[in-house]
Amino acid sequence: MSLTETNAPRGKRAPSTKAAKPASPRLTAKSADTEEAAGGTEQSMSQTDAALNAIRSRIIDLTIPPGSRIDEPLLLNSFMLGRTPAREAINRLAAEGFVNILPNRGGIFVRKLDFEEIGEILIAHQLAENILGQLCRFEENLADDLAEIQERYRHQVRSRQYLSITALNEQFHMRMYQAVGNSFFYEFAQSTHRHVRRLLVHLYKLEVAEPGEQEEQFELNLQEHDRIIEAVRKKDRKTLVELLPQHAHATQDRFAKILESKTVKPFAVTLHPILESI
Repeated sequence: MSLTETNAPRGKRAPSTKAAKPASPRLTAKSADTEEAAGGTEQSMSQTDAALNAIRSRIIDLTIPPGSRIDEPLLLNSFMLGRTPAREAINRLAAEGFVNILPNRGGIFVRKLDFEEIGEILIAHQLAENILGQLCRFEENLADDLAEIQERYRHQVRSRQYLSITALNEQFHMRMYQAVGNSFFYEFAQSTHRHVRRLLVHLYKLEVAEPGEQEEQFELNLQEHDRIIEAVRKKDRKTLVELLPQHAHATQDRFAKILESKTVKPFAVTLHPILESI
């Protein structure tokens, strides 16, 4: 499968008819880690776009771990890139906040995903979804578009394709951000959701140890999406304003459950004084 990363046009409202589908990430029947460029197919992508999408996907799915160094041999050999497209891709990833260019440390490093970073992503995500519920316009085809994305999302959830799950989840939400009609807010939300994707992959991998719990959480997530679609279809602003923040907060709740599961219950230990053994 392939993913599409797009930007809303500046100064213009996003299209809302079926003749002009939303410029959101789309999955094709190719590999889950190849993303289409906005406005064209994979065949028409520039080498820089292909490099950007490939490296971003490997960062999101944690194949390139947080904090790791990205050097030129990795880009040239593992990704088969030329020097110019590799450098251009790195500069764009730095602009997106996925990598830090640190000349004093001798290289390029993937952004960390520590406790503080997770907290900042969660806050930005919840803030964006709160605003989305209030500003999302109920466009004519919005509910149908969301339902179509949901069906593909449901399929990927069943097959546990984490990268594709996060891509379609981003597409689902970005379709609503597109309906807001504010390019600045759209760009903020897209940047936030890209980082949420990496956070979700990390979450899913932690949940693997408890498959029953993960199954329950995915099912709850699907149900929440269905309720969001229904609220949009009914143009129910009050319900949407309630649902979207709750939906965003669920990610934080899932992390909290994982932390709680690591607790060691008290148990009795008999310790003999050291002097008695001398």
